[in-house]
This record gives sequence, structure tokens and C-alpha cells, in this order.
Amino acid sequence: MANIISRKLSGCYRRVLAFLLAIVAVSLIGIAVVYWQVGGPEGARYWMAERALNSVEKHLKAEDQRPDGIPEEQIVENFQRVREATQRRQVNLTSLHEVLKSYQTEFNEKKPSTPEIQEFLQKLGSTILVGTSGKQ
Repeated sequence: MANIISRKLSGCYRRVLAFLLAIVAVSLIGIAVVYWQVGGPEGARYWMAERALNSVEKHLKAEDQRPDGIPEEQIVENFQRVREATQRRQVNLTSLHEVLKSYQTEFNEKKPSTPEIQEFLQKLGSTILVGTSGKQ
């Protein structure tokens, strides 16, 4: 009797293990395809930079975050220029990361003033590389 139960459990464990290995294999293949689609390590860095840009832009455009002295169009225009430069690989990723992180750190809990946003947008624009291939 104990032998029958032991064999049934053993078979169950084998099926569960095979299922889990299949899930892990399919997941790894999916991750590899996505990684290849974004362009490998360099592409992944730029892809993450675009996601961070989108997140900060969305936060800044929110009614309770945008100062009255800054029109939404100005925000959209500045972020779009940086986004296009990111797509062309003509942005300093280190500087962009620092600028976005400083915004998130400083204005996560409080509403920025008009001069603070003007300074932030100027710093954001300065991350665009001029006259280079964008390689770092």
C-alpha cells in the first residue's frame, strides 16, 4: 500500500517538474525575443529611458503637479524632443537618468514651482547630444 502511494506521488512530482520546466523554458524564450527586439543591452537601456521619460511626463502633466505658469504644450514639446533624440540614440543616458531621478526625488511629494519646472526642462533639453552619433 505504501509502495503504491509512493509511486503515485513520484509520478505526480515528475509531471509537475516537467510542467514547471516547460513554463520556465517558454518564459526564457519570450524574454530573449523581447530583449532581441529592443536591441540587446544598449537598446534595453534606451527603452528603459523612454519608459522613465513617459512616466515623468505623465506625472508633470497632471493638473495637481503642473504649475500655472507652464503650459502643457511646452511640457509635451520638450519631452517629445528628448524622446525623439532617445529614439535616434542622440541623448546622454547618464545625464538623462540624473535629471529624471532628481525630478522624481524632489517633486514626488510636492508640487514644483514655475521656475523649478523651467530649470528642469532646460536640464532635460541639455541631455540631447548635438552633432554626434549618440554612442556613449
